[in-house]
Amino acid sequence: EGTIEILVKENKLIWNDNKSTILFNIPVNKTGSLFMVKDGDNKLKFFHVILEKGRTDVETDVSKLPTEKPHHIVATWSVTKKEVCLYIDGELKTKTEIKYSF
Repeated sequence: EGTIEILVKENKLIWNDNKSTILFNIPVNKTGSLFMVKDGDNKLKFFHVILEKGRTDVETDVSKLPTEKPHHIVATWSVTKKEVCLYIDGELKTKTEIKYSF
């Protein structure tokens, strides 16, 4: 179970530039990682990876997010609920099912 929150300040990230920008890549106890990127297709992507189990991804189009405003980004995951969620500015943008088990 977990939550990661980040604040992207105004004018720090161009959301529709067709370039990739890594927001974070966090190793988790040598058993996996948490990774977020604004990719070259102008989508924000969050990856929940457990080594030897699998990976769950969520993504949402961010090409219309205004650069001149700050944005609060939250990724949550729950092994109990078997879901990964991605929020932008308090709004649930996407949710997907964790398909691997522990």
